[in-house]
Amino acid sequence: MANTIMTSIYNYYMTTYAPKSDAKLDSHKKGELKDIYSNILKINKEAPLYILARGEDTKSFAVSLKENARQLQHTILQSAGRKEDDFFKNNIAYSSNENVLSAEYIGSGGSSEEIPSYQIEVKALAAPQVNVGHFLPAYELELEPGNYSFDVSINGVSYEFQYSIGNEDRNYDVQSKLSRLINHANIGLNASIVEGVNNTYALRIASSRTGSTPDADGTFKPIFTISDQRASMQQGSVDYLGINYVMNVASNARFTVDGEERSSSSNHFSIGHDYLVNLYGISPEGNETVTVGVKPNTESIKHNIHALIGGYNSFLQAMDEYRSNKAGSSKLVREFGGITNLYYNELDAIGITKAEDGSLTIDDDLLSQAAEADEATDLLAPLKDFSSSLYQKSESVSRDPLNYANKTIVVYRNPGKNLLSPYLTSNYSGLLFNYYC
Repeated sequence: MANTIMTSIYNYYMTTYAPKSDAKLDSHKKGELKDIYSNILKINKEAPLYILARGEDTKSFAVSLKENARQLQHTILQSAGRKEDDFFKNNIAYSSNENVLSAEYIGSGGSSEEIPSYQIEVKALAAPQVNVGHFLPAYELELEPGNYSFDVSINGVSYEFQYSIGNEDRNYDVQSKLSRLINHANIGLNASIVEGVNNTYALRIASSRTGSTPDADGTFKPIFTISDQRASMQQGSVDYLGINYVMNVASNARFTVDGEERSSSSNHFSIGHDYLVNLYGISPEGNETVTVGVKPNTESIKHNIHALIGGYNSFLQAMDEYRSNKAGSSKLVREFGGITNLYYNELDAIGITKAEDGSLTIDDDLLSQAAEADEATDLLAPLKDFSSSLYQKSESVSRDPLNYANKTIVVYRNPGKNLLSPYLTSNYSGLLFNYYC
């Protein structure tokens, strides 16, 4: 029961608040983790004792604030980089046909002239195994009521599914019941109901995994099998429903890279140490290839600046949703506005201006002139300081989001005469559990 509750909490948190992000940006070295812990101790040592305002608004604000701050950090790292020599030099990959494939640059850097490009022709996409059962009349049923079971073998593991058929159940009821049962099991299979003609339906089961790898003897085994020959309960439902029939076997993606034949068990793979590629479709007829490469340095610079400003605006927009929280979002928006004001003249010179609502806009003509100028490094230097200040502020917000929540100060600490304490920020994690208690 405890594991079920924890799983529900985690799933709620991730699906409601946590944005999708690059996992590598959440990894840290030991020294970085030590610095985070030391900063938490320092915050807690001097922070006053307080009572948080009750209500779901406070909890929602704190959790959302933390996750949006983390997302802004990720955007800054992806566009401006973490090191001095990474600033706005992250190369941006492109695909000449996004309908066929997309690409992401994962190399170690260098000028766009030094990074190779590739010609790719996609001949076939990687496909999952698909089983489709018999199309049966929706309101009939030839199975006897009772308790049934069948076994599913996938990835070397066998699972038994048990279910019951009632007196009032019909074919569509049984198919729907099994579809929910398989999907909720989360074993790498996706089930759905397929509609046929004359009010008939079939159960479709597909593997999440694509592709296949041959055994030592060269044969390809199915990704999953379904059988009730050794079922612990009544047999016969597998043959009746036909869910053991393999309509499409799993297959690998087939493509060429600069004319060389290649294959992959997935539609997501890397080429050398340069690109991550996602396949979406087949190349047009006529052996038309798709070019994958990196944009010129000036185009990459402009792309990254747009990403940085877009991340800043998205954060402000998220905070605007909590504008009624006077002690929280309003204070935070003012602080971010103060950072922008420090660099306003320099940003304005390269086409980045501040709108009435605090968001930033970009004049692409002025930005292009700055990025292509001989003194581009000097013109864009203020952006480095601006992004660095944003990162420090977002890092501070992410570390202690409750600093901006409505709360009542109970007592201030005696400056310089307090013991270190790592526990104050646990108030934040406690909000998640209180939501369910």
